[in-house]
Parts: sequence; C-alpha cells; structure tokens
Amino acid sequence: MIDVSQLHDFHPRDDGLATPLRELLSDDGARSPRVPCGREQFLALLAGVPAMRKIPGIPSPAERGSYAFTTLPECKTPVEIASCKAHLKQLYDISDRRSLLEFCGRDFRCHANYLDFEGFWEGRPAFDPDELRPEARDFFLSARDFAAQFYPIVGHLGFMAWDISETVGLLRLALACGMLGRDDFDSLVNPLLYDAQAFHSWEEYAASLVAGAMYWYFREYADRDPFQGNQPLWLQLVCTLLADKNAWGGGFWYTPERKKNYRFWPAEMKLLLPDWEGPTGCFATDRITVDGCKVGWCYREEPEEGFPDSGWRFFAGDESEAYIADISHTEVCDLNTVCNCDPDVIPLLNAPSRSAFVREDGAFRPEPFDLPED
Repeated sequence: MIDVSQLHDFHPRDDGLATPLRELLSDDGARSPRVPCGREQFLALLAGVPAMRKIPGIPSPAERGSYAFTTLPECKTPVEIASCKAHLKQLYDISDRRSLLEFCGRDFRCHANYLDFEGFWEGRPAFDPDELRPEARDFFLSARDFAAQFYPIVGHLGFMAWDISETVGLLRLALACGMLGRDDFDSLVNPLLYDAQAFHSWEEYAASLVAGAMYWYFREYADRDPFQGNQPLWLQLVCTLLADKNAWGGGFWYTPERKKNYRFWPAEMKLLLPDWEGPTGCFATDRITVDGCKVGWCYREEPEEGFPDSGWRFFAGDESEAYIADISHTEVCDLNTVCNCDPDVIPLLNAPSRSAFVREDGAFRPEPFDLPED
C-alpha cells in the first residue's frame, strides 16, 4: 500500500472513480496462476478491449468465436481491406504508416503524462511548472490532481495499459488491412510486449487501462467532464474479459526472452535522477541487477574516454575474485538502473573520481581506495 502521507504536491481530485478500480483488485487470492502462451496470442490479448469494438472489414468477436481475443484479425477480401482502411481514415485520419505512428505517438501518451505527475508526487519533479505559460500551467496542475486519485491504486503502473491496449489495437488493424507488413508490425509491438511485463496480473492491467481511459477522456474533454458516465462501460468491458476463460480469465501470459533475468523490466523502473548531468554509464555485477542484492561496495574511477561512462562501479560485496574475473557476471548499465535496484546509492553519486564507499550496518561510509595503475 502506498503511503500518501509522504508525497509532495499531492492533491487528488475526488471524482469517485478510484473505488471501482480498488474493488477490481480486491480478489488477489482468487487469481489463477499464469498459463504460458505464444507471442501472437498475447498481443491479441493485450488488445482485448479494442477487439470488442465493431470495425468495418473485421469479423466481430461473435463471428470469430472462442479465438476472438487470442488471435489477430485479418481482412480476407479486397472489400474488407477497403472497409478497414476507410474506417482508419475516417475516425483517426490514418492513411499510411507515418500517419499511424503520428496518431499513436500523439494520442496514446497518457502514461508519459502520468510519469511526469508521479515525479512531482514523489519529490523528483522533472521541471518547474511555473516556467509554463499560465494556461498550460493551470491545465497541467488540473490534470495532475485528476490523475492523483488513481495513484494509490495503480502506483507506477499508471496509465500504461491504456496506451498499450489502444496502440496494439490500431497496429493490429493496420496489419489486418495491409497498411503494415508483418516484420514492421513485429518491430513496432515489441517494446509494448516488454512494457506489459510490468503487470503481474490481468486485473492490474484492467485497472490501469480503465484509469488511463478516464484520464484520456478528462484530457480530451475537460470542459465537459463526460468521463464519469463512461466508466461503467469500461469496467463492463474489462470485467467481461476477466470472466472469459478464453480471454484474460484464462491467465494466459507471454514472457519475452532476455539475456538475463534482470530484477526489473524497463517499464518498472522510475526516473530517479531527473537532474543528473553528465554520462550515465556504469558497471554493476549480476548480484545487484539480477539477484536483487543491495550495493555493498562501490567506487568511482576516472571515466573511460570515448564512452558515456560515469566512472562508477557497483558490487554487492560478496562476489569472489573468480566471479568478478568472469566478465559475463558484470553489465554495462545506466546509473538510473542501479538506483532503482538500490536507491541508497543516490546520495553518493556526486562524489568525485577516486572515491570509494562500503556499506556497514546498513549505511555507507567512505573508505580509502587506491585505483590500480594501468
């Protein structure tokens, strides 16, 4: 549970929209274990809500039967292709790959907005809102307060599921009507597959999706406030999918392969160094980035020239000489990654080169360290 008493600039607007989402997540113990599935099946599931919409040229869920939410749609005739393309043009002004990506990048950035808000709430703002024009500043603060009502429920997951769902929903239509080739489609959806790994259940995905939908409606129609009447519809849609054993209720999940089983997926990490200036590269052992150990010893040497190197090297402190000698146990990573693994190192990072620190009794203390000569 998030302790909101520790937050900054946190003034939630109470529209009564958060309570149904809390109820959606209340049956943790009743969730079925994940059932491994294929990549394409998972992509179709991520777009489960868009799949429930009637789209010209695309068979309806009733026509597609039990595979409606686990297979990608396909336009099978020239008439169906033309109908789907006409739909994309009429509703979204999408006529080709460029306009498709422009629309998705412009309309489905709700989670990026949320991460800006989260930075303010958690005391790491990325900018000063007073530097905005008065009108823009007022809208930013209003949107931040609207989004705040969801923060205690969705946390860092924010509105990510809404952006994933809507983006995959449009990309699958572009694939179905031939606007995108298969290779192009696969490259565009791959980052979304990785983002989805931040969710631990379809219930979490559903809550994030509905919260994101409410924010999108607020952002688009703040002067008319129609979003309250829309929430029951969105809840009905996600609850239908959660109850369907051929959809989210089946617990199907796909996990992309990674070189190592890192502690965090990219979307799980927060921007903990918004004001950092200079190179962010560093070295850290797998004991930290994979095994989840705290940093026990670190030092900063002169950065390697020609690389975006900060000079920092991080160890858990229990690595053997043989472990360290095997370079497969050490990764070049971003300082922000190490900070997500162990936020305790953040106060150390501005120490000059030729600094070293060891953790004793849970706290870091400086220690002499002579860097080896080349």
